[in-house]
Amino acid sequence: MTIDVLLLALAGLFAALAGGATILLAPGRGTPLLAGGALALLGVVHIGFARVAMDAPWGGDALWFRHTLTLALPVTTLWVLLSIVLGRRGGEALSVRWRGYLVLQAILSIAALAWSALAPDPAQPRSGTIPLDAATRGVLGLILLNIAIFTVNFEATYVSFPRRHRRSFRPALWGIFLCAVFYASLAARGILAGSASVSDLAFGTAPVAILALAMPVSFVRRRLGVARIAPDQQPVTATISYLLATGFVAATALMFWLNQAMGLSTVRGLWVLSTGGLILVVTALAVSNRARRRAERLFAPFMSEWRRPLRRAVKKRIRAIESASTIQELLRVIPENARELTDLEAITLLLSHGPTATYRVVSSTIDPAPSAIVGRRDPLAEELRRARRPIRLDGRPDDLEYVSIYIENREAIQNCRARIAAPLMGEEAMIGIVLAAGPAAAGGSDARAVALLDIAARHYARLIERTVASRTPEGEIFSNP
Repeated sequence: MTIDVLLLALAGLFAALAGGATILLAPGRGTPLLAGGALALLGVVHIGFARVAMDAPWGGDALWFRHTLTLALPVTTLWVLLSIVLGRRGGEALSVRWRGYLVLQAILSIAALAWSALAPDPAQPRSGTIPLDAATRGVLGLILLNIAIFTVNFEATYVSFPRRHRRSFRPALWGIFLCAVFYASLAARGILAGSASVSDLAFGTAPVAILALAMPVSFVRRRLGVARIAPDQQPVTATISYLLATGFVAATALMFWLNQAMGLSTVRGLWVLSTGGLILVVTALAVSNRARRRAERLFAPFMSEWRRPLRRAVKKRIRAIESASTIQELLRVIPENARELTDLEAITLLLSHGPTATYRVVSSTIDPAPSAIVGRRDPLAEELRRARRPIRLDGRPDDLEYVSIYIENREAIQNCRARIAAPLMGEEAMIGIVLAAGPAAAGGSDARAVALLDIAARHYARLIERTVASRTPEGEIFSNP
């Protein structure tokens, strides 16, 4: 037995034990049971990989590899189920779409297990490479699809959690992402190359061990099993994982087609795919406002100034308003504080008004304060809730993504002279909106102002919620701003 086989077995055993500990010790009922079971079964799959690699010198066992892969299919389906129910209330039923998908995966899993048990033994590996037939590659394709789905769902759940629960989920989420990257890479290579390298299995030891350590931390120590997502749940299409998973699955499928239908090698197919993808990306950035915004949001922390000096500047300026004695005083000084910090020309603060389900003006640097109302389901509020960061309002007629904002929220934008809108994201929902004009000084930096406003808006939201909770009757300011 080699050291790699021993590490594979130990990581699998550690995951199985950690899953059992999660089931026994985590508070809550169904979700910890599901999470612990999914982790324990992942450990069993990893022990199966250890058995595959046991034949020295790295010859591998093709039959055990097939058995382990077919077991991995229902295990990844269980992870999909966990990603759906995590954070949802116990009485909340699964949608028809998810029930149908899970039933289909259950049927396919049973069929795969039966095929693995009854099909003739596969060809034995040569030099540590296991050849894969069409059925095995089909199972790998289903596993890859499940990995993409639960990765996207877990990130959507993470961004939908209240702030305190996001901190609880973060360790487990990192472990899930690391395991997803390993298994997705393993599946994609098997689909494209038509074979699996036994030596690659050992690379899964670290991700599985990290996940086995992180899951009990999140579910037992930080009580993730009783966490609930905020009312303003983020759609999966708003996550980075959705973009990456969709691109990865699509690229794998296209590479497979290039290899099979056109007879291209993997290296040449990768070159063709990379060149074509680069052309499509450049074209999209050239003609699409939406694509440019997504790219800007993705690379803003790297392309603009480093955030640490900006955070220090924001904290230093916000200390001046932390001593506000009443919520009314705090709301009155926030716009002026934001104007001094960002050097934007006009700042207007809108706050949630519960009885009418709208956001209404509570203070402004414009005198007299403008009249502006934004509905909770208006396009501007929906976009800010989805983006969770400031957006620019250029008012261009060809801006198809924001055209509904310019039409339905036209009056609020014009009255507040808004060119930038930032959300005030509270613990569980968006509690307000900041509308700002452009830089007051000619030639001012929009990018710096937006970055500063983004950081400041998070501090303002925390200050407002903290002041409401400690100095006024609960909910008073939100129902009567």
